Amino acid sequence: MACYIGSMRYLVLAGLILGALLGYYVLWSHLSDQVAAEANAWMEAQRRLGRTVAHDGLRQWGFPYRLSLTYQNLRWHDPQSMAGWRLEADEVNAHLQLWKLDHVIFDLVGPQRIGWKEGDVEQQATLSTERFRASLVIDGAGNWLRVAADLNQPRLSGALNDWSAGKLLLHARRAGNVPPSADLAVQAEHLTLPPNLSAGPLGREIASLKLVGTPRGTAFGKTPEELLASWRDSGGVVDFETIALQWGALRLNGDGTLTLDKQFRPLGALSGQMRGADAGIDALAAAGKMKPEEAAAAKAALSLIAQRDDKGESYLPVPLTAQDGRLFLGPVSLFSLSPVLPR
Repeated sequence: MACYIGSMRYLVLAGLILGALLGYYVLWSHLSDQVAAEANAWMEAQRRLGRTVAHDGLRQWGFPYRLSLTYQNLRWHDPQSMAGWRLEADEVNAHLQLWKLDHVIFDLVGPQRIGWKEGDVEQQATLSTERFRASLVIDGAGNWLRVAADLNQPRLSGALNDWSAGKLLLHARRAGNVPPSADLAVQAEHLTLPPNLSAGPLGREIASLKLVGTPRGTAFGKTPEELLASWRDSGGVVDFETIALQWGALRLNGDGTLTLDKQFRPLGALSGQMRGADAGIDALAAAGKMKPEEAAAAKAALSLIAQRDDKGESYLPVPLTAQDGRLFLGPVSLFSLSPVLPR
């Protein structure tokens, strides 16, 4: 009798476990269908606005820990915009956790392409990466609160020229709506500039770059040039609380503000500390950007304001300005600045 009761207990326990697992699977299936339905509802809303959203296949997966959707060859097109913007991705994976449905994690596989029209000419830029992961946090109304992206070995090619990096990190947090602003952080390692910038005195390779700041202003238009022009002309500016750069022998740390001039060249001011200025001037002279006597005079002038830190290392207190298409360290002109747009 006792053996029978014990066996019944195990059967009841097994039934409860099986029932719980079945109930959990039903819940997971319901939530997975709900997530897919919300994604489809967004696509339908885009279509009602005259935009095209299409894909070649959808897979729902992730049981038991995640709610995952995979879209193959996902495409978005806004034919009503003046630029005819297009976005394409070979594969987009979206993941949610059952207990955290306001936080979406993305994993993009293959290249991503952005296209637009400049007049009657079709333009396209392609971003390829070794790994592209991103995340999005939204509020109850569907507005974005935080965005982050982590890219390994990114390379941008096509109409925007060839840029590449060993690693690129992007973080953005909504800061305000009127005027639009966001807290933004960008960190790049082993950044390689486009070939059209190869004539720069410090070369194409930037060892590291970190920018933390708040961009303000609005942008509209049909081309990258019009977007930047509208942002600039509406008072667009980026307030940087952190600027850290290691480019060749040059090391720079500080803060400041930045915008663009009428020729889309950097315009702004920075304060902080610079190390390796002498090596930078030597590079300018070697590149033919400064005459030998100008380089000697610049180094002599900068030596008068040089200071030493607690480790005995020499540095320059930086009043660095970008204006009239040139970069100045105090009154000393260092080198010319190129437009941020490709020509």
